[in-house]
Amino acid sequence: FITAALTAALGGGYFWRLGAATAIAQQRPSEPVQISLRSAAEVLRSRSALSIVMVGLGGAIFGGMGSFQTSYAASLGLDYSLFFIGFMGAAITCRLLIAGWVVKRSPLPASLALTTLMLIAVLGFASWVHDSFSYVQAAGVLGIGYGLNYSVINGLAANEAPPHLTAQALLLFSLAYFIGVFGFPFFAGKLISQSGVSGMLFSVSVIALLVWALAAGRCLLQRLQRSAPLAE
Repeated sequence: FITAALTAALGGGYFWRLGAATAIAQQRPSEPVQISLRSAAEVLRSRSALSIVMVGLGGAIFGGMGSFQTSYAASLGLDYSLFFIGFMGAAITCRLLIAGWVVKRSPLPASLALTTLMLIAVLGFASWVHDSFSYVQAAGVLGIGYGLNYSVINGLAANEAPPHLTAQALLLFSLAYFIGVFGFPFFAGKLISQSGVSGMLFSVSVIALLVWALAAGRCLLQRLQRSAPLAE
């Protein structure tokens, strides 16, 4: 906690200096992005809505798994810090080293592959995690799938939004993420109090399966659309 506090203070100081330098360099104020019910409804009627739903569900997975690792690790006699070492280490490393390559691939197949990793990892927490190594391994697989898929569907949300509402689509994307991250742990806590850690893991597994089904459905629909002109 001391390390986290010092790091947060250093980050805050850095952004304060960066903000001061930017304010001096800017010659004209930027226009704020505004969103209305009408523009939100237009975005949610587009294909961008699927990416928005997926990031909300992905946020629920991260929020549920991250918030209750103390309970999960205690049930197995493990150190919960191993989860964050594996998850954050894999997520940060992959975003730094291969995210640029991944986002240049075909987005829907890439999203399907990454959501498959997420699903495998979540199911792994409920089945094959039994020691420190498998704990870090499952957390790392989840970090790779979750961390890279966020970048892929973020691009999809922007590219599939109505042309004049890209900024609004990204606002809704961020909102859905935070709803998932901070909203789902409330329900996961209720599940843990009523049915234990297994109930929480079951709910997260269902969400992961739903995210995978959305990714698979989008990928299949794209393939069908591409094959339709050839059939004609």
